[in-house]
Amino acid sequence: MQVRALATSPPLVTVTLHSGLGALVLWSAVLAQAWPRLTALGPICGEPQALLGHCPLCWPAAALTAVAIAGAVVLASRRAGRD
Repeated sequence: MQVRALATSPPLVTVTLHSGLGALVLWSAVLAQAWPRLTALGPICGEPQALLGHCPLCWPAAALTAVAIAGAVVLASRRAGRD
């Protein structure tokens, strides 16, 4: 019986990719929600009852962006160390 292994990428690559894609989706939703205020040259986020004046989508988008950037920096430093 033949056993075929699935090709897997390292966990850090997967986390970086998925967090980057998730951040892109969330920032797109923030932009779509704030588009009328943005075109009126107003503040992008300005909900009075939100945490520090930002909409509920900003915080997870910022967190996923930070994870994606940190993962990219670590992967780049690992690649630079190998070369």
